[in-house]
Amino acid sequence: MKKIKDYNGNTIDFEAAVMMMDDEIREELHAQGIEDEQEFYNAYCDKHYEKYGEDFEI
Repeated sequence: MKKIKDYNGNTIDFEAAVMMMDDEIREELHAQGIEDEQEFYNAYCDKHYEKYGEDFEI
């Protein structure tokens, strides 16, 4: 179980976050080859905000 930090510094489970992600955004980032979980999460949060106009929250 990989732990990462959200933008507020809270520790969260990466796998739980992935399960809640938008499939389209997640697949787009996966195709970019981002392997580091924290980097992937941060990139996802940015893309989520661009698409939905709100922060991604667990």
